Amino acid sequence: MDRVVEGLGPESREQVGALRRADRFFWLDLSLKEAENSGLAALLDIPHNALRPLLDFAPGTPPSSKVQIDSERVVFGFDCFLERTTADDDDGGLRTIEVHLMVHGNYVLTVHEEAVSLPRKLSIHLPEGRSEQYVVYAVLDAMVATAFDALDQAEAALEGLEVASADIKNARLRMATLRAISRRLAAMRRRIGPQRGIFERISEEITRIEGLDTDSERYFERIYGQLNRLIEAIDAATSAMAQLVDLRLNETMYWLTAVATIFLPLTFITGFFGMNFKWMVDEVDTPIAFFVLGLGVPALLASVTWYFVQRRGNPVEPDDDLVQRFLRTLIR
Repeated sequence: MDRVVEGLGPESREQVGALRRADRFFWLDLSLKEAENSGLAALLDIPHNALRPLLDFAPGTPPSSKVQIDSERVVFGFDCFLERTTADDDDGGLRTIEVHLMVHGNYVLTVHEEAVSLPRKLSIHLPEGRSEQYVVYAVLDAMVATAFDALDQAEAALEGLEVASADIKNARLRMATLRAISRRLAAMRRRIGPQRGIFERISEEITRIEGLDTDSERYFERIYGQLNRLIEAIDAATSAMAQLVDLRLNETMYWLTAVATIFLPLTFITGFFGMNFKWMVDEVDTPIAFFVLGLGVPALLASVTWYFVQRRGNPVEPDDDLVQRFLRTLIR
């Protein structure tokens, strides 16, 4: 694609010069190291007030301070999500890449800290005959699509946990996965929220850049609408995760209650036979009587309790014969 230039080596510089002389709009993608050490300001006639926010990737700098607008160019930050290069990340999913864009009447420039190729990662197709405004839209749209991909990964993980929510096994693993998903959703919401607020103004300013060929399509309103839908989807996924956590807690409380229910009659029987009644002292004088009353009755109670617990609230008709046999066993 002759309108996409990567890096600023000798061949890339020559290509940039040829595109500018031919007055052809192009996309230049650079890493931060390339942008700082290549004379970028002189090559593209970038003033200092625009170069400073373009190269400012300091974590402490708020997103609003990385915006610069004038009649010829707009500088702003945008995030995309790419595949991880290592497998030792504790939160899984796609990694966040902070990208700074400069939209000019002759080009769109993207700068990012990591040495990755955005044109190859995003797989953008720029057909001939489209306006320069469409090229900017295609780049932004592909970056927003990666955010939806990252959200889809989190939602797929949540769906898998919902399917396994009835299984008490591997609870620690499932809770660890929930914590990782929670961190990912919170990070996405924290980054995309300010981005959406800033882009509401950016979408208007891009259409007013001098020399930028436009058409009748409202491309950047679409991007803003996608950011709104993305925030809503993140909030919905967060709500679903909270419900899943509540289900996990309720499930744990259910099993604790079931165990307590099983041991309640056993505790009663133990306390009852721990009393020194004269009949008990006189009659329980053989090993058989001890095992029947001391072990058989508690086992029977536990089995009956477990049976009703397993029914989990289904209506059960009382079994008179079972009750009668149980009472006879107690008084025999």
